[in-house]
Amino acid sequence: MERLQPTFWRTIERPGYLGKKKDETFQAWTEKYGDGSWRIVNETSTKEIYSYEDIIFKVYVPGYMEYFLSHLNDLKFVTENFSFGYNKDPTDKRSAFDIYALYNKPGIANQFHHAAFNIAIEQRLGIPFRGINPVQVREGKPGTLDNLQPNGYRWSPGRIPCTISELIPKPHISGWWSYNSIEDFYQSTKALQIR
Repeated sequence: MERLQPTFWRTIERPGYLGKKKDETFQAWTEKYGDGSWRIVNETSTKEIYSYEDIIFKVYVPGYMEYFLSHLNDLKFVTENFSFGYNKDPTDKRSAFDIYALYNKPGIANQFHHAAFNIAIEQRLGIPFRGINPVQVREGKPGTLDNLQPNGYRWSPGRIPCTISELIPKPHISGWWSYNSIEDFYQSTKALQIR
């Protein structure tokens, strides 16, 4: 009887933000390492692997909850004036709460922080959205003046502090996000592994 050898994954780089280059980068890795021989994971400073659900429910949702509990005026403003949050691509309310609706879809950058924003406010804090229109929860391009930013720029994941920042590997990956933010956790823990 043949014994199955265990599969060992080895981290070879921390690629950080992929954005619109996601599909192109994935194709290059498939060509270089082979189909099924590479993967993207989120690896903490303690080498723990966080699943996609862990990123949402252990990092983003708690970050938004802590933020809004510390900024009750923002919480009141958001829930009284908006129907839900969305990221880049407008969506309906059902999809805005679905963590998979805009994740790992060909041709678009991953979009999920708005789902964590919505879940934190309405499902975890129990405060319903009462507004008519949704709010875009994202920042404009770096250097965009505040008066030209989307209405929800100040709740971008790059501005929301991470409640478990001690698990972010050093050095942090730099980008458009703030140091020790929930986005910093996501981007800095992102690791390319091969077997």
